[in-house]
Amino acid sequence: MNQINKQKLLQLITEIAPGRATAEHESNDNDKFLKNFLPLPDYRFALEPNILLILGGRGVGKTELFRLLSIASGREALVQSLGIRSLPNLNKTSWINGFGRTGHTDKNFPSPESVEIHMSQANKIQWRSFWVGLLLGRLLQQEEFKFKEFLIKQLEAETAKILRDELPRLSIWQPIIYRDFESLNSILDKLDEKLIETDDWLFITYDELDRLVPSYNSLADPIRELLAFWLDRWRRWKRIRPKIFLRTDLFRDDFLSFPDASKLKAHQVTLEWKHSWLYRLLVKRLANSGLEMTEYLQNIPNLIIKNETDLGWTVSSDEKLFEELIEIMIGKYMGANAKKGITYRWIPNHLQDAGGRIAPRSFLKLFVLAAERKIKQSEIFDESISLMQPSDLQGALMDTSEDRIRELQEEYPWLESLQNSLLGLEAPIPINIFLNVLKSSKLIGQQLPSTNPEEILQYLLQLGVIERRSDGRINMPEIYLHGFGVKRKGGVKRPH
Repeated sequence: MNQINKQKLLQLITEIAPGRATAEHESNDNDKFLKNFLPLPDYRFALEPNILLILGGRGVGKTELFRLLSIASGREALVQSLGIRSLPNLNKTSWINGFGRTGHTDKNFPSPESVEIHMSQANKIQWRSFWVGLLLGRLLQQEEFKFKEFLIKQLEAETAKILRDELPRLSIWQPIIYRDFESLNSILDKLDEKLIETDDWLFITYDELDRLVPSYNSLADPIRELLAFWLDRWRRWKRIRPKIFLRTDLFRDDFLSFPDASKLKAHQVTLEWKHSWLYRLLVKRLANSGLEMTEYLQNIPNLIIKNETDLGWTVSSDEKLFEELIEIMIGKYMGANAKKGITYRWIPNHLQDAGGRIAPRSFLKLFVLAAERKIKQSEIFDESISLMQPSDLQGALMDTSEDRIRELQEEYPWLESLQNSLLGLEAPIPINIFLNVLKSSKLIGQQLPSTNPEEILQYLLQLGVIERRSDGRINMPEIYLHGFGVKRKGGVKRPH
């Protein structure tokens, strides 16, 4: 292998996940964003007209796919790279962002506080009028929407102007939409007929629905009515279709109380990552990070491949090549031999939740944090070809776990109180002790998913934060163990 600049290579690794891999910190530069994006085989389903709902846990990549679909060249690259043949011609499709940011900021929507104030007592029809008004307003704001003039002719001039220019001011337009709900629905019927006539398609995308209102418990009504609205329109409209990106926990039966949820089964896909896909993502981001890293990766023949699309370097699907790379970068074993774990397998095994799921965000963070640890050490200038050591991964796992808990606490603030109560306990935890923790007075006053400890337990099981062993004790996977301050005999210890 050619002589390498370890300092430069490690620095490039630290840059593969901006903002520690949160979607909000991905580059606003579309060229860079596309080069970092890995098209997964399952993404072909998200493009199909009959798929309405795209589910996934936090950090699984929903927002990245949502953003890709808002970029014309991104859609083209996705279709080309996956070899999709059965979809509508992209030149005959329009993709409109119905809710959610496609960049770091987007002020075209009502603020969460505004929605909370003006819609706190809203009934079903008022919520549906909210979504119809938002849909019409977003269509009118898009200069490139080819049927914009058609819509303007159908609408009253003042209504069209308010929806286009005052969409963030919910108090102004929502009463108008509610009052004229029937006629505005009729206009959307006519738009669908126009699309059929011209053989066009209109796709409306929704993301970040958990940010619609400040309160978690206030999300159920608007999300339920959004799903119900589009399920109803599914039968009515032929060429207007939604793509709703939704966190898995927000689609719970007990949360939404959505009677027609079963009807969505045929129209939904869940985003989950295979271990080999995570390694492909890592290698792709490395390959597109800089010339020095590209040359380093090319020492493994056929690992990376030039791509003629905007997606930059692509990656082989041969797992043996990924395993070879990890052996070169870090070492084959996490210790002196296989008893301490094969590094290639150790990494996903220690990052998966209780359901076996791994967030790509956590996977990338592990390497970023390990590289940051290594840069602080002096021995990076040795003569070996490796870039890191197993101890760097072990230390980074602790930091990744702590980051993962902080992420979850952003969505579920009550987990902070649970963290304080679990601190110092040893897993597996007897069920009676765990339930007593959930009954703790420290949790009182938090916005809990339930006041019943058993129901909170079930919720944590669904989130994959814990698992119940056959003997009834509660276990916690490594990705959450360290962040919660829980110990385990024989578990990974933080390196000095």
